[in-house]
Amino acid sequence: MSTEAPNVFTPEQGERSSLASDFSWTFVGNAIYAAGQFATLTLLTKLVRPELVGQYALGLALVYPLMMLANMQLRSVMNSSGRDRAQFGQYLSLRLLTTFAAFTAIFCITRLLRYDWELTEVVLMVGVGYGIETISDVYYARLQLHDRMAEISKSLMARAVLSVLALAAVTYITKSVVWGIAGVAAARAIVLFGYDTRERTHLLRSRTEWYLLNGELAPRFNAREQRQLLWRSLPLGIVVMLTTLNSSIPSFFIKHGIGERDLGIFSALGLTISVGNMAVVSLGQSAFTRLSRAYAAGNIAAFGSLLVVLLTCGAGLGVCGMLISKFAGREILALLFRPEYAERADLLPWIMAAGAVLFMAQFLGFGMTAAGFYHSQVYLNILANVSLVAACYWLVADKGLLGAILAMLIAAIVQLVVSAAILAAGMRTKTSVQAETFEAA
Repeated sequence: MSTEAPNVFTPEQGERSSLASDFSWTFVGNAIYAAGQFATLTLLTKLVRPELVGQYALGLALVYPLMMLANMQLRSVMNSSGRDRAQFGQYLSLRLLTTFAAFTAIFCITRLLRYDWELTEVVLMVGVGYGIETISDVYYARLQLHDRMAEISKSLMARAVLSVLALAAVTYITKSVVWGIAGVAAARAIVLFGYDTRERTHLLRSRTEWYLLNGELAPRFNAREQRQLLWRSLPLGIVVMLTTLNSSIPSFFIKHGIGERDLGIFSALGLTISVGNMAVVSLGQSAFTRLSRAYAAGNIAAFGSLLVVLLTCGAGLGVCGMLISKFAGREILALLFRPEYAERADLLPWIMAAGAVLFMAQFLGFGMTAAGFYHSQVYLNILANVSLVAACYWLVADKGLLGAILAMLIAAIVQLVVSAAILAAGMRTKTSVQAETFEAA
């Protein structure tokens, strides 16, 4: 029996936004948010030295995988759990606990690696900023559950604009990366407490209604339910951590093999993938609920058709990126960053080639999660990361930044091929079970 609180979304009940409408809102929100992320690194390249940009990039490389492990894709779990869905407060409590654990782990790792205090401050402040984001994300899960994608987009847009303004003002005044990132964290906290957690954002018309629903937006803790949620979600947390390691592993090899300056340049060039990635994430999130419903209902034809559309979009984005990089890459880098970044424009087509394969693999990842293939993704991503580490080990020392990009391309191909095999096998099994059930009936 479901323990989900009563649905107060009566005006929208029985209606489902079209995929185009959801995608439009999600795309706009993610586009502005991605632009904010892009602007953050662009501003840093113009306001501070490449070495300091490299420190920020190293902070992201360390923080992001751990915070994604703490995230555990609770947003996807909440939207695909059906009748077994727990109360929102249980998800919120688990997110708070895992985020605190991740931040503690980040601090311990900086001590084990003997980072100097300046670098440690940067890493910890990046952790604070992303920790706040993970809390907002669990509120997004509740909004997405009720097809309120517009509210998620408004939050993303507000967070992006305030973060960029705070970073620009604070970094310009202080010339400090740490204080600039602190401004970003403060901006994210303002959006979290000023919008994401508010009753009206969730169509709870008043504080009184919030209390009548037994504190619908408040944390709840039940040890048994927390263990069940942790067991169900942990494989996805491991999957997304392993996925984010795809972008972090090259950074560690570059930092220790070439230097922080080259890491700063590599991070700036890698931002070009985020332009296509925002469309991938937007379309994937918009299509996720439909993929989940189609697979659960046994409509494998609809599930497969939607995946084909997504894969075509991913390939198209990558090809467009390669063409733009080939013919206008140097001019774009000179405009966005400094001249020393434009000197490595020859790497851009290779980055976008890796991006094209990665975009398609990401769409298959949405499909596997929607179909409930959680544990298989763990093994898939372990294989992809092992191939990435091996390729970085052999190629970075010999070919420098190009070697890091080629290693990313190899790992993306491994992920795409194995993902396709897992989904194809699962779809065949589902079809066979349906056929046997139909014959038995």
